Amino acid sequence: MLSNLKFLFAALLLTTTLALQAQVSIGARVGYQLNNVYTTEGLGAIAPNFLNIDEVNFGLVTEIPVAGGFSFQPELAYTTKGFGLKEGFDAELLGVNLPVSARAETRVRYVEMPLLAKYKFGEEALQAYVAAGPTLSYANSGQIDTYANLLLEVDLGSIPLNLDAINYERFDVGATVALGAQYDFGPVTTFVDARYYRGFSELYDIPLVNEKVRNTGYGFNLGVMVPLAKQ
Repeated sequence: MLSNLKFLFAALLLTTTLALQAQVSIGARVGYQLNNVYTTEGLGAIAPNFLNIDEVNFGLVTEIPVAGGFSFQPELAYTTKGFGLKEGFDAELLGVNLPVSARAETRVRYVEMPLLAKYKFGEEALQAYVAAGPTLSYANSGQIDTYANLLLEVDLGSIPLNLDAINYERFDVGATVALGAQYDFGPVTTFVDARYYRGFSELYDIPLVNEKVRNTGYGFNLGVMVPLAKQ
């Protein structure tokens, strides 16, 4: 675990060094995302349906020009990943069948670093872009939120997760792809994009079936950047 943290901070130091040597822009973004897990076909056939959970994420953005329309865009974000499960049945009350259900949402909070190669094209002020690259994530903490529904939804509270005790793999390596557009207002550039993330790390071994799950998710981001003077 310590070596993974060292690698994450080394990547941050490298991107900071590059930023000091080039004309760069810095900014921030906020986004809405839907997260889930994906599994093997074998687990999918016997496990309950995993449901999306929605969350808001925040991030810092640095854009470092490389050549032509290409740039390097490292980011540092705070995000939540996970999945939901829901089970239900019908209960009879005064001769009426009422739906009763219970829902649990697993939420794991991550510090995340996308390292994106970005290509912009279009008019000078209005440009579209595509971006893709590896994403390094470290799980900081987690919880399970529980709910019951009998006509009205009732919040049953949260259960903290001890990630080490359940042998949860904290370090997640994945990939992010993005499609977006940005507009240069002069001193400020605004941008919006849609992203898809897929994790490659096996996070947690499901008991009894000896199968593991991986993170996946997609979302939309809105942000602003401002240019810095060349060093």
